[in-house]
Amino acid sequence: MSRFDQYITDVPSTTFHVKTELEYYLEEPVIPRVENFDILTWWKVNASKYPTLHCIARDILAIPVSTVASESAFSTGGRCVSPHRSKLHPKIVEALMCAQRTLAIGSGEEIKDGMELWQLEVERQ
Repeated sequence: MSRFDQYITDVPSTTFHVKTELEYYLEEPVIPRVENFDILTWWKVNASKYPTLHCIARDILAIPVSTVASESAFSTGGRCVSPHRSKLHPKIVEALMCAQRTLAIGSGEEIKDGMELWQLEVERQ
């Protein structure tokens, strides 16, 4: 038997459980609900107690609240197709939007109006 193996067998096996920052946080008593509670101030005061959780909370709480529906925030369809132009087939609109984005990205230009490409095609004909 090697000296290390002998040492391992001689040392009593004791298991230590070190509590994580999250476990300490979850063990804290729940703060009573108050009308003017400021979560940002609470995390600022407790930053030294929970440094990792403080960083996570700071990142999450920094996300601005939006009143815009998620569909309209991530969709360019409503900005490209007016009620007057809604007679276009959805596949044509999609192709125009993809082509415009590809052209804009390739040229480094910013897309200003969703139908600019469509208008250029109409003018060429």
